[in-house]
Amino acid sequence: MRFLPLVITGALVASGCSSTTSSTDDSTSASSSTVAATTVPKMTEPATTAPSTTAPVPSSTAEPSVDESASLEWDECSDDVPSLIGTPPIECATLQVPLDYDDPEGTMIPIALIRQPALGDRIGALVMNPGGPGGSGIEFLASARLGIPAPVAERFDLVSFDPRGVGASASIRCDLTRDDGIFRIADNDRAAWDDLVTLTTDELATCTPSTDGLETRVGTNNAARDLDQIRAALGDDQLTYLGFSYGTRLGATYAELFPDRVRALVLDGGVLPSIDSELLAKQQGEGFDAALEAFAAACEADTDCLLNEFGPTIEVIDGLRAEIAEAGSFATDDPDRQLTPGELDLAILSALYSQSAWVYLSHALYVAEAEADGTLLQVLVDSYNGRQSDGTYSNQIEAYSFINCADNAERLSADEAWAEADAAADGSTHFGDMLRGSSSCLGMPDATDPIVFGPAQGAAPILVIGTTGDPATPYEWSQALADSLDSGVLYTVEGEGHTAYLGIDCVESVVNDYLVDLTVPEAGGRCTDDSTKDVFPPVGESDLEKVVAFVECLIDEGVEVDSFTLADALGDPSGIELFSDLSKRPDVFSAFSTCQSLLPS
Repeated sequence: MRFLPLVITGALVASGCSSTTSSTDDSTSASSSTVAATTVPKMTEPATTAPSTTAPVPSSTAEPSVDESASLEWDECSDDVPSLIGTPPIECATLQVPLDYDDPEGTMIPIALIRQPALGDRIGALVMNPGGPGGSGIEFLASARLGIPAPVAERFDLVSFDPRGVGASASIRCDLTRDDGIFRIADNDRAAWDDLVTLTTDELATCTPSTDGLETRVGTNNAARDLDQIRAALGDDQLTYLGFSYGTRLGATYAELFPDRVRALVLDGGVLPSIDSELLAKQQGEGFDAALEAFAAACEADTDCLLNEFGPTIEVIDGLRAEIAEAGSFATDDPDRQLTPGELDLAILSALYSQSAWVYLSHALYVAEAEADGTLLQVLVDSYNGRQSDGTYSNQIEAYSFINCADNAERLSADEAWAEADAAADGSTHFGDMLRGSSSCLGMPDATDPIVFGPAQGAAPILVIGTTGDPATPYEWSQALADSLDSGVLYTVEGEGHTAYLGIDCVESVVNDYLVDLTVPEAGGRCTDDSTKDVFPPVGESDLEKVVAFVECLIDEGVEVDSFTLADALGDPSGIELFSDLSKRPDVFSAFSTCQSLLPS
């Protein structure tokens, strides 16, 4: 159940935000593992919103017949879904869907949804998936919605959901080894890999689904069928969809199963239409190698990059790896937690998802090199692994494992799985020992409904976005995905980071026009990220450091707020938890006007 970091795309991966935009999904990243710029609320009254409609639609002839007359009852979201006063309200609902679509009258399971109603003349709903598999659409939309461009937010209800197996929907929980469960396995160290297999076998015995039988029915095919139920319950005859990273696989599967129900699909950061896990891991390893080398080159070319004090970037990182391997761990500001060698690698990898996270990676590595302090690096790991502020974890790791294995009918022997992990590792210059720490689907239930790949014949034009410097879903994957779809149209973004929309400005109008007006870009279309934002701003000038300065200003103005460090800001990169709390406190309003100028513009 231990996997390579394949297309984990977190919802909060570094997209640029301001008082009118927020971090979102994978755009310019996508995963729970990297850093997003801060969302700053306007201290105003909430906007009014338009109501949604629901209506039944005809059932598909290619899929089992189910009752599509269900409607959704939208209500206030629970307190654990953060929202900001002065922003458009969000609502939550639950849709019951069949556990088994071959038995539509049998057991039903809940799918949790969230929406921000359209702010203007409504076309319909835009349903979004942030990636993963295992990413929570609830968490994604709660923080990312303010970053959706106005032309889209005006015309669509913004809707997302936790897919089956994930978060607030019917899900699977396991008692996992978290802090010490990230393995770095050296070349030819089969004994260490066998220890990993033993650990994962023990962990699998602790897994509990919320509904019996869910563990074999969480695959992408069923998620696509759920997506069609969501479309019907939202009252749309056809689906308008935005999927990042793994969300492209879900969208492509939907198009194959329900081609006549496609209105518009944006697939950003395409996943290779293949279940060849060795090939996927090899190409992804090469992508992260290239991203690390791009980070190093950018750092060495910028005098403001802190790591230059210690020498060439790759040499500094290799030195840290040797140091932590010898010491066993680095201390953090939590006396009960240490940064392990595996976590060091995962922290580096997680920040490579988005170029806007590079400055925080340089900070974290600088502190580790100067003080053997792993605090900032561990925060990056915690964000990637879904660690919550109360110390609990989301179930994204469990969901990731069970969904991937439900999609893949192949079950390897231990010898085959070791050979596959070793081969993938051998293809990576910088992350080989980490990539070797995969146990494939050993011990997982058999796949009863493996994912379907197909051309989606008859579907409306499908827009595939590929970024040339994407480490997690390499550009070649988007090319292959677009080529595999009869109506696929590839749009290329010359830039760095995982996914593009909501993070790279040059592609924004292309996607907006496609979603709103169904304007399809010409084949071979491309744009270049010409952002002039400083990748390594001077100390104190990064977005999250400005948020820290803002909180310090509030404290100086007499507002009772807990001390707030860069580690705290990294742990809440979108700012949603911080500003959700502050926006509800009347005592903040007067101080806000004094301190607001310190926030990122």
